[in-house]
Amino acid sequence: MRLRHSAILTSTCLALWALTACSAPPSDSEPAAARAETPASTAGDHEVLPPEQLADRLLTSDDLGPGYTARPAATTTSPEASVEGCPQLEQLGSAADNPYAMFPSQGKRVFTGPGGTQLTEELYSAPPKDLSAGVGRIMTAMGACPSYQLVTPTTVAQVRTQTVPVPRSGDEQWGQVLTVTAGGRRTIVQQTVIRDGAVLLVVSGSPAEVAVHWHSALTKATNR
Repeated sequence: MRLRHSAILTSTCLALWALTACSAPPSDSEPAAARAETPASTAGDHEVLPPEQLADRLLTSDDLGPGYTARPAATTTSPEASVEGCPQLEQLGSAADNPYAMFPSQGKRVFTGPGGTQLTEELYSAPPKDLSAGVGRIMTAMGACPSYQLVTPTTVAQVRTQTVPVPRSGDEQWGQVLTVTAGGRRTIVQQTVIRDGAVLLVVSGSPAEVAVHWHSALTKATNR
């Protein structure tokens, strides 16, 4: 099943970019569908934000500190890819069954950090019930298979997945670590996903980068 540019495979494609040097960009495991919940947010957090407001809430190079630069928009598109060996993830590749398609309000920024590290931040906004149901389906599918192959026109990568705990922030949290091997090289990418009311934050990159920057990303995304 062909997967066009989609947040479903953001972290995997990020790892592929690092491994192939393209111009575009641990702890005990838990059950794949596991999620942590905190008390419901207030009614004021349920307002759906338009794309321009989401763009204003994305991190900037100044927020991250010295040595970080944002990639030009033309280089942040994920390559077309196909998934083999994970029917649940293949199903999400269908445009008619892509949960993110229901979230037209979104923003994205990709950074290159010191030493060539990669960090991607994505924001989505939709009614909380829609966000919760959609991202729940995505993370369940991404964690359903312990391994699968991601095939692009130039690369075949072996992907191994592990669901990991996420600090209790926002209303719901999901975490996953992907180990991606291609061309004899291996890289590890972590994806932290947090829903806070009507805002969904997805931060992907090396585990160290995500650990350092996810909290400031959430603070800015929720305008607190």
